[in-house]
Amino acid sequence: MELSWFILTLLLTVYKSNGEILQEPEMFANRSSTVTLTCQHDNSDHYRLFWYKQAKGTVGLSLLVFSAGQNQAYIEEPFKTQDSKYAATRPEIKMSTLQINNLETEDSALYYCATSTQYHITAYFGNGTKLTVLGKKKNFFFNYILPPSPKEICSQDKINDKRSTLVCVASGFYPDHVSVSWKDSVSTDTSAQQDKTTLMYHISSRIKVNGTDWMDPKRSFACTVHFFNGDEYVNVTNTINGQKGL
Repeated sequence: MELSWFILTLLLTVYKSNGEILQEPEMFANRSSTVTLTCQHDNSDHYRLFWYKQAKGTVGLSLLVFSAGQNQAYIEEPFKTQDSKYAATRPEIKMSTLQINNLETEDSALYYCATSTQYHITAYFGNGTKLTVLGKKKNFFFNYILPPSPKEICSQDKINDKRSTLVCVASGFYPDHVSVSWKDSVSTDTSAQQDKTTLMYHISSRIKVNGTDWMDPKRSFACTVHFFNGDEYVNVTNTINGQKGL
């Protein structure tokens, strides 16, 4: 498979699609179920079509399906298995589907559709479909805000930076579809990280606030976590007030 991708990298000039290729942005499915991804494009002369898989935590693409025209769609090695894990169709030039059966958590990945007029020239890519296999639903969730450390407050008298750092922490959620925002403030966010033991995710976000604002008990700072809990998207907000004398 690495060889197939290496050869395609040499032969194809890759471009992101400018809207001609349409894919579902994201899909959710339960373990052991079946999901069907679709790809539609508006170029009737794009006879070649490809499906690629980008596994989580990787940058490389693996060629999963190759189609040379209508009613032709071939599963590539090593994805071609006896248990028919994958199935692809090309009922018309401008449309293709990719079916994934007996889903496992390892099937969570980005799936890209690409097309070209000929095999050896420019390939145009869609934005991809992010598939998340729900191995388990959220069973606990924590969202809290950490105040500035006493060490940071004391050091403000010795340096020019009079700002204080607040940290919003969210943990115990699955899957990793999450974002963090602060009211009236600009934050620095990190991507969600997964605990290898519990398989749950956690994320943190930091903001710098004016030191005098933090010393004002009337000031409040709110952090909102937007995430998918296994059934729907929800918002969870936590608030912390300034603390005088710290």
